[in-house]
Amino acid sequence: MRTKHLALSLPAVLVLAGCGAEGIGDVDALDGMDVHYTDEGAPEVMLNNPVEADEESARIISAGDGEEIDPEQILEVSSAMVDPQTGEVQNETFTAGQESLLHLPSIREQNEFIFEALTEPDLNVGGEVVLYEPGDEEAMAADSLIVLRVEGQMPAYAHGEELEQSGDLPEIDSVEGEAPELVEAPGEDEDPPEETVTEVIIEGEGDEVEAEDQLAVQYTGWTWSEGTVFDSSWPLGQEQAQQAQGSEEDSEEDPEEDSEEDAGESSEDEDAESTEDAEEEDQSERSDVGQPMPFMLDQVIEGWTTGLEGKHVGDRVVLVIPPSEAYGESDGSDLQEETLIFVVDIVAAVEAPEQPEQQAPEQPELSEEELEQLQEQLEQQEGGEAEEDTDEQ
Repeated sequence: MRTKHLALSLPAVLVLAGCGAEGIGDVDALDGMDVHYTDEGAPEVMLNNPVEADEESARIISAGDGEEIDPEQILEVSSAMVDPQTGEVQNETFTAGQESLLHLPSIREQNEFIFEALTEPDLNVGGEVVLYEPGDEEAMAADSLIVLRVEGQMPAYAHGEELEQSGDLPEIDSVEGEAPELVEAPGEDEDPPEETVTEVIIEGEGDEVEAEDQLAVQYTGWTWSEGTVFDSSWPLGQEQAQQAQGSEEDSEEDPEEDSEEDAGESSEDEDAESTEDAEEEDQSERSDVGQPMPFMLDQVIEGWTTGLEGKHVGDRVVLVIPPSEAYGESDGSDLQEETLIFVVDIVAAVEAPEQPEQQAPEQPELSEEELEQLQEQLEQQEGGEAEEDTDEQ
């Protein structure tokens, strides 16, 4: 059973600081604790003393004997929230097999210290780390302690066998682990399909996608008519979409305003160069693989729902979707009349969490006497309304 949680970033409680050989922050404050497991796999935490530290801290309690953690991948982790005063486990996901998915490149952007704690050289797949955060009186937050075990890791993109493209759909420049590129837009002279068509160009070996699954995907979307990128989860695709949006806005500006702006450009060259240098430095540290997007397969456009059902985790899928199965009914949308081309990497697929059944409130049982009283009240009310109608006439 697929029971992973598509949580692709860490909770805010895990804010770390400092640095150490086998952990981060005040490692010694976390030294007086042991973690054991019951026959069912439930964690039990024993503390020699209450955990107290002035800074956010982490300590590796088991190195793990699996592969090294790849900072560009997604970690599958089990977790347990623990009372730092008593060691009581307040809730845990170990026994339920409900691993969370943590996208390391996103964590690196959100908080470098968290990223460092999860990618410590001494922590491998199968390893365990304990994380502590002191409370915040102003925010009325108590001290927190959490145990994480790295159950596995997976790429944040399609992975499998590269397949030769048939030529029936628009050609895609496709390399595993890199953002796909549309080679050439078919254009308005080429007749688009009347219903969604798909083709797998990287064949994964994961679970089959079911209609009601929750997915995590990488994707880029282009217009059939011009090949313009309008949306993407890949950093490169996001830049292209922003550039396309900027070009549209520039074309709508007043030519006289453009000439005035050009006159002032020379005085801003130095500022522009320094900005470009800063952007290049940021990009050198940025991952080329964006954070996968989680969504329910039955809650997106029809072309995605029908086109991705039956595919497999690890697949890279080309979809060509006509307006009737995309945004044809979205009045005012720039894409309302567009046939769309998508390339989708299926990173993960899990069963949707079950929603608790909504039970109707129980109706109170009335005695015969109460029913008679209720009937009399209704008759009196109806009689009063009739009198009011007569007076009005």
